[in-house]
Amino acid sequence: MELSRLHNKDALVEIITQNLNSHLENLPDDLERKDNGASIYRIPDHIKKVHPKAFKPKRVSFGPYHHGELHLSPMEKMKHLALRYFERRCGLCVEDIVNELWDMLEDLQRSYDKLDDEWKKKPTKFLEVMILDGCLMMQVLLEDTDVSKFTTTDVLRDMLLLENQLPMKLLDKLYLMSMPEHNKKVKSLVWEFRNLPTEVKKTLLERDYLHLLDMYRAELVFYKGNEWKPLQRSHLGMGHEIQLATRFHKAGIKFKKGCNLMDVYFDRKRGVLSLPFIEMNAHIDSGLVNAMAFEKLYGIDNIVDSFVILMGNLMEKDEVDSFNQLAKGEVLGMWGHYNYVYNSVNEHCKRPWRIWWTTLKDVNFQSPWTIISTLSALIGFAFLIIQTVYGVYGYYMPRRS
Repeated sequence: MELSRLHNKDALVEIITQNLNSHLENLPDDLERKDNGASIYRIPDHIKKVHPKAFKPKRVSFGPYHHGELHLSPMEKMKHLALRYFERRCGLCVEDIVNELWDMLEDLQRSYDKLDDEWKKKPTKFLEVMILDGCLMMQVLLEDTDVSKFTTTDVLRDMLLLENQLPMKLLDKLYLMSMPEHNKKVKSLVWEFRNLPTEVKKTLLERDYLHLLDMYRAELVFYKGNEWKPLQRSHLGMGHEIQLATRFHKAGIKFKKGCNLMDVYFDRKRGVLSLPFIEMNAHIDSGLVNAMAFEKLYGIDNIVDSFVILMGNLMEKDEVDSFNQLAKGEVLGMWGHYNYVYNSVNEHCKRPWRIWWTTLKDVNFQSPWTIISTLSALIGFAFLIIQTVYGVYGYYMPRRS
């Protein structure tokens, strides 16, 4: 009986092992991101449905995911015009450009996650799209006056959509072709440094970037300052500040303007909360949402995602609704540093004596006359107490004759 049971066990183990090995053999390649080299992703439905408009290009498609969509067709002719300008800038003919990029074809295809079979079966069409889209993006980055007429804020916005990215290796190759004497990469073109310390320049330029959205996120989370030109002026820059929650004022919290998403901290001793200066405009939602999606799909620290959740929790809904909308559907916990800031601020706000003292200052210390009146009342009250004490003392302890 025991031998029969053991025999059955061995048979079942063998069957299960064969089934599991079969599953491993049929495992889709796109599940292993690091192996297939993908860095540009299709937005999953569960993310897209929360912010459906934030991932869709308005004016122009870059790459294969949105190529051919009807509402983007007017910009296709502009891509051919950009190719003409790029050709003149390089001093190369179209054939030379194709020959230069042909060897990169498979590498460029691997950059796109879940690329449709249509693009794999038609590599010539894929490379044609890469060249046209790449030339347009390069002309925009080079701030060429010839293409300024079709460089709108919507085009700049579309350049930061995750599904609309072009591989950085493509842009670097085109930049080198357009300016071979510089021998630089696109990252040095995007940031126009202004009196940055040498170590900061070195830190930024040493890192390799996957695409423009990766650079945009790096700009958001870089800790040592933001004195360089923003990657996208319509996303970050000077503008109206966020209105901060009134409950912070009641708790005596003061605010300090920080540089970026990493420059968020709370000084418990002085009650000072440092937050980055962010312009709230029509396109900030799209930039942050796409950076959040990139963090999730590429599997890196969810710093932008955590910042949005932090701001959504700190702000009052009737004052700023943007962060609450961005954080909608988020279930991830906050990055450790932001969680510490959030808990520290809440602990500070729960101390009743801070609210009492702030209210007292707001009511009584707003002008010199109220300060004088308050001090006079306190002095009068003190004299009244002293007079009462002496009266009681004289009643119970009369002077000896």
